[in-house]
Amino acid sequence: MKYNNIIYNILFIFFISFLLACSNDVQKEINEVESDEEETEEIIIDPAKAVHINAGSVVGQMYNFWSTRPMVNQTRFNSSSFVASVNEVKDYVESYNLVRVLGGRKDDLNTFYKGVDASGKIITDFSGLISSMRGFMQTGLKPRIVLDNVPWEMSGERIEDTYGNSKPANDYGIWRQYINAFLQTLINEFGMHEVKTWRFRVATEPNYTPSHWRGTRDEYFKHYDITVDEVLKVIPDAIIGPGNLLTENVAEWTTDIIDHCATGTNYATGETGTRMNFFCLSYYEKIDQNTVRFHEVVEPYRAKLNSYPQFSDIPFDIQEFGMLRDENSVRGISLNDATELGASWYATIADLAYQYRITEIYDWGQEVEGSDLRQARNNVTKMLQKMEGGNRVEAIDNVNGYNGVIPVVKGDVIYLLVYNHNTTRNSSSKQTLYPVINGGLVSGSTKWKMNEYTIDANHGVFMHELYKDVRAAGVGEKTNGRIYGNRPSDRFEDGWKDVLNANINKYQILAQLPQTTTNSIINTKDDKITLKVDLEAHSVKLIELRPY
Repeated sequence: MKYNNIIYNILFIFFISFLLACSNDVQKEINEVESDEEETEEIIIDPAKAVHINAGSVVGQMYNFWSTRPMVNQTRFNSSSFVASVNEVKDYVESYNLVRVLGGRKDDLNTFYKGVDASGKIITDFSGLISSMRGFMQTGLKPRIVLDNVPWEMSGERIEDTYGNSKPANDYGIWRQYINAFLQTLINEFGMHEVKTWRFRVATEPNYTPSHWRGTRDEYFKHYDITVDEVLKVIPDAIIGPGNLLTENVAEWTTDIIDHCATGTNYATGETGTRMNFFCLSYYEKIDQNTVRFHEVVEPYRAKLNSYPQFSDIPFDIQEFGMLRDENSVRGISLNDATELGASWYATIADLAYQYRITEIYDWGQEVEGSDLRQARNNVTKMLQKMEGGNRVEAIDNVNGYNGVIPVVKGDVIYLLVYNHNTTRNSSSKQTLYPVINGGLVSGSTKWKMNEYTIDANHGVFMHELYKDVRAAGVGEKTNGRIYGNRPSDRFEDGWKDVLNANINKYQILAQLPQTTTNSIINTKDDKITLKVDLEAHSVKLIELRPY
């Protein structure tokens, strides 16, 4: 009996130990899933890399600047399949800016102008316009109209410049009739209440001679004044502004249009000034120039707008935008870089855009050719969308170069978009930043849950894997083609799309925005949250802090 008791006790102890071990393993697994681990390591701050954030000092709204998309051919909306495909981009696109709608195109689309009758009245056929605009309106998105190229027949001899007809009208009486008829057609179809909410831009890059404007600077001012005057006769409270100015060295003039609209003599009315409801530029980066030109390009225009009270607060947009050339000075059709370099550049531009009060940046698209896959840059957009609607708060830093923090308070959440960009693709220059947050929400909680999302060469990017697979499949590579753009056909011969389709599931996973930290517990110290953020050479992180 005594022997049996000993055996029983041994088995009981073994069973209890087994249960405790299982319990510990289960708890360990729970902890690993939830990652509710406290950060106990004391952070030693490098003062030169500290970013001091006052969560209680609001500097502006975290507004959406990314939701308008340019389109060169509105007739695509005649296709029901194309109209349906727009649903795929509605998560970040709200408006389309429709370019070269009035005619004067190399492809001779939009030939609505048919000449004049014996009495001098214009003859038009806008049935094609109505067809494509009906298709567009089915998307539920907002159209914006560019009143740019003059129809061929209005400008005399046909001279085909880079983007079609760049000459002004020979007879502005005819041009006025055409603008009037164009607008009346839209109003008759969609109603004044709707059409007066659309934006109208007069021309495209009118300081780019002769590619977009074969006339002189003053001839463009005349063209603008007369066009605005006629638009206002039809839509008295129209939203209208001048063409987006080219910001490359070949531009013939710069801020002159702002002065003209503020203090110049209006060619149509003889009065001082011309309506300008918004102002806009083009901005393209060139990777081979190893720089970010945003400050030097935008600052003179911001200063000029600020110098006139009536224009200091109007929308200031970038209506063409992208990375025009790769590091080998190759342009191709791609208008952006689809890797982590493009992502870190986009985060840098976002920070600068808020600093200079850029209202919108029109985006040619964040998809990759041949698929519904998104560039790495789209993951930055997803980060911005999480922050959208919050308040941007004060950030003071001692950091040099193209890295920094966009801090936002949204409800009871603190967001930090932290980025490190290098202008050369092969850079290995990593960066560590130390956000130090106080004020506002920070004083209300001693513990915070931290989530983190990351974009770098190994997170949120599929393009490297696609290139590796295409090369392994033996597809021909155009060594003189643009590399890592959003159009693989710029770089590879036919066959790349077969590789993409064969591995689409893998690329879909790689293209997602990954969460790299989940519910890590952060303690405040001295009423401050102090973080250490390690960044790869081209990287963006979104840090989300919630009271615990």
